[in-house]
Amino acid sequence: MAKVVARSKIVDNVRSIGDNSRTHTIVCDLPVSKGGTDMGPTALEIAMIALADCAVTIYADVAKRSNIEITSLEAVAEAEKPEDSPTITNVKLKIKVSGRASERVLRAVWRRTEANCPVLRIFREPIPIESEIEVV
Repeated sequence: MAKVVARSKIVDNVRSIGDNSRTHTIVCDLPVSKGGTDMGPTALEIAMIALADCAVTIYADVAKRSNIEITSLEAVAEAEKPEDSPTITNVKLKIKVSGRASERVLRAVWRRTEANCPVLRIFREPIPIESEIEVV
C-alpha cells in the first residue's frame, strides 16, 4: 500500500515549513493578530485550499477521461469559523464550470467528481487518526 507522508517543522515562533516528502514545501504561519508574522497560510486555510483544488483537479480529470472539453473551471471553498472555535463549520463548495457539453453532462461530471475526490471525502467522512508523541 502506498503511503502519503507529510512533515512539518517549526522554524520561528509559530511559522513552520511543511513538505510532502518529495520536492514540495509550503510555509505556514498565523496572522499577525494571532501572534504570527503572516508569512503563509494557516493549516486550516491549506485544508480549504486542498478541498477547492481537489475538486477542480478531479473534475478536470473526469472530464478529460470522458472526452469532455472544459473551457473554464473554478472552485471556491467557503467555511464559517466562529471566533471562539478552533475549527470551521458550514463548509460550502461552489463550482463554476463551462465547457463544450450540455449542462446535464457537466453536472454528471460533478457527481462523478464528488464520488471520487479524496479531500472532499475526508471532509465528509472523517478518518480516524492515530497519534503518538516522542519526547526527546
